[in-house]
Amino acid sequence: MGLRTKIRRYLYARKFKNKNILELNYSGKNIFITGANSGIGLELTHKFLNLNNKVFATYRNNSENLKKINNKNLTLIKCDQKNLSEIENIKKEIKNIPINLLINNAGIFGPPYSEQKLENLNFQNFQDTLMINSLSVIKITQVILNAVKKDTLNMIVNISSEGGSITRNDEGNAYIYRTSKSALNSITKNMSLDLFKNYNIVVFAIDPGNVQSGMNPGGIVKTPVCANLIINIIASQGKKLNGKFINLLNKEIPW
Repeated sequence: MGLRTKIRRYLYARKFKNKNILELNYSGKNIFITGANSGIGLELTHKFLNLNNKVFATYRNNSENLKKINNKNLTLIKCDQKNLSEIENIKKEIKNIPINLLINNAGIFGPPYSEQKLENLNFQNFQDTLMINSLSVIKITQVILNAVKKDTLNMIVNISSEGGSITRNDEGNAYIYRTSKSALNSITKNMSLDLFKNYNIVVFAIDPGNVQSGMNPGGIVKTPVCANLIINIIASQGKKLNGKFINLLNKEIPW
């Protein structure tokens, strides 16, 4: 690792030093989190449960980490977001239950950078990544809107990436990942208009940044810090963020 890279990492990490969860009143809610068996989703699940909320957590195949959580307020739901029928099955677990917050966290990077160049794109990988990172978000939202107790959903948070910002793309490559997150951003903006107008539901996107996770094991920001900041934003600023794309420090990112 070169000196410039080390300096950049150090300066980035400093932005998040000592950023801890505030003493916020965010309890007694029913929260639906996708992709919750690892990384940010798992950390959010732990923290929301510790704040005395009920959590409905989805996993794709492996639920090992979620099963270790001994909490009566946790409901596990198997859902491979490439599979429309599994998304449809969510309604069985939440029929007429009041869901207050939906966090669309599930996501994948897709194949390695070397396989996301224009010259050698695998379109099956492209299709799968688009489905998981963006298209499934529409289906999950549709299912939840139609299944849960009426007029209880008041906020949707989509976990996106600065890599989906068209304005800030000055590197190229990563066609599959960038496209999937740009699509998610477009979906977020569209939902923020329709759902706020029709149901008074706030919808916004958060870029978690360079966070340590299974997708990014070399990440700088630890998952507990990331989850704390996301919860702080939801609890203290969420109602003001409809239609926005922000980072963990609540700074707006251009679409």
